[in-house]
Amino acid sequence: MDVEYRNEIVKCPRSTCQNPIHISVGRWPGGLNDSGGWVLKCATCDHVFPINVKNPDDASSVNSGATIIDSWDNELENRAEVLAAHGVIDEPEHVERLLLLQHGQLDKFYDLDSKPLYRCGACNGNLEHLAYAALEEKLDVVNSAFGKYLNWHLSSRGGTPEAISVWQNMACVCGAEHRARFYREFSEKFSQEALEFWLVDVEGEQPTLDIDGIYSRDDCITVLEKLLLRWRALHSAVLLAAPFIGFNYPGARKKVPELWNWVLKYTDPTKTSLITRKATFKLLKDASQGTEHDVEFLKSWGLLNPTVATLDEKKAFFKTDFHAKFYCGMSADSVEILVGSFNIHEGTYVENIHLLTYSFEDFKKRYLLGMKMFFEGDALEKRRTVLEISIKDGKVAECKEVSYSGSLAKK
Repeated sequence: MDVEYRNEIVKCPRSTCQNPIHISVGRWPGGLNDSGGWVLKCATCDHVFPINVKNPDDASSVNSGATIIDSWDNELENRAEVLAAHGVIDEPEHVERLLLLQHGQLDKFYDLDSKPLYRCGACNGNLEHLAYAALEEKLDVVNSAFGKYLNWHLSSRGGTPEAISVWQNMACVCGAEHRARFYREFSEKFSQEALEFWLVDVEGEQPTLDIDGIYSRDDCITVLEKLLLRWRALHSAVLLAAPFIGFNYPGARKKVPELWNWVLKYTDPTKTSLITRKATFKLLKDASQGTEHDVEFLKSWGLLNPTVATLDEKKAFFKTDFHAKFYCGMSADSVEILVGSFNIHEGTYVENIHLLTYSFEDFKKRYLLGMKMFFEGDALEKRRTVLEISIKDGKVAECKEVSYSGSLAKK
């Protein structure tokens, strides 16, 4: 019988601690479910306390923040005995608990209805719909190759790759041949549809990335959105330098948290650095008060995105003397950077943007030194492993783990 799970956060009840503890509560729909609880030991302060939970000995578990040191079953009426054995006072539960609601399926990251990032160099046609159609047609071939790999992976003692990268041959409507690269973070689940992958590159005889020009702020947002996915997949680190995120005037402040969340959605906090002004971050904190994005509320429950949490630290790095706007994916061998007049704003006002490529050393001289910034090079040279699946003429041409340092685009 399948188990249904719900995720909760429980705060350590010690007033000087309040450590957020993540738990998973499982139940069997239509089946027999035990009532009982755990005696938990906080991982931060070692405080021992009880909480009530369904199916404490089988379907439910603690994911992080505490250790289960004992449990009780209400049917056995052994709660008092278990608590006494650990010196815990038997009193009504007084811990704070927050249910993490799931709102259906995750959003599809790649927006095929927005301005295309990849166009055919021969006819300027949109390649994105064609690329996804080609992958959808051969998804069963991709899954078959992944299944064979998974059988080997589960029986081996090797490490887990960070992602699955799929190369798929395709043709433009004009007849020009191209090769599209798709990417998704690694999991042991088979792909149900092509949109579970991000389109992160398209190769051809002529360049397919032609971004330079004048665009509305809304179009700049869609271009940067797809570049953020590209950099998240192909590069070791992402650096965003934006003096302003949203506008500080009545009627526009309410959109500020949405713009920040857009940035956070499309970036990986483990490889992303955000440089902005202190006043810009303060605007986020002020605009989010009393909303579902409230910075202080999320921080108190341990739910604050690490990129934002870094800015909330006392030693956070802010710049007040800059008006430069640039966004880039960085690796030890190359940097791809979007530059121009565009802050992270929405609207129909037009901005100029340009996509440039440099070696990291050249980028450092041209940009980081001017910003008086230092970036740790070791993070850019860290080796990464992906599962590469190449589909050619409808068949699997290659399926193997590839380890690399530097930009995946160079492989």
